[in-house]
Amino acid sequence: MAETKTYGLKIIKSADPEASGDMPAVLTELCKTYKNSCEFVEDDPTITEENSDQQDDPIHVFVEKGGRTVKLSTYDNSNELLLKLKGGSILNGQWLEPTAQAPIYQAVEITMDSGIPLAFPKCLVSAKFNWKMVKNGLALLDITLKPLSPAENKPSVIWGIKTV
Repeated sequence: MAETKTYGLKIIKSADPEASGDMPAVLTELCKTYKNSCEFVEDDPTITEENSDQQDDPIHVFVEKGGRTVKLSTYDNSNELLLKLKGGSILNGQWLEPTAQAPIYQAVEITMDSGIPLAFPKCLVSAKFNWKMVKNGLALLDITLKPLSPAENKPSVIWGIKTV
């Protein structure tokens, strides 16, 4: 079996999710990331043991897979990116925050420097300001992507290069 190594971050692209649960055919660059800020983390599974008074070993074990989260930061605070990630509107060249927050969904593909893509057909997007207004730092936008089930019987995470 061939060994697969992954490293670095080449590009993060996004598009509106497809109703079918498939990855969109065309994605565009989401944003440039702040150095060393992008991570994909999977939580430990939840294991629930059911026991009997008459034996020490569990009589049944239920396993639920752990949640997954992608976190990254960007220094791009453009009106267009704020609109895409936080909602709201743009009026007279200014971004206006939404008066009520509606959920925002995006399909996201992260391509490593090694050329291997990691795709999420549907993510719940949340973004928050992390603006340290200091002389030697950047105002950041912290982005959290929560992969969701894109459609019935469709995977929420797709890893690897597609082979026809």
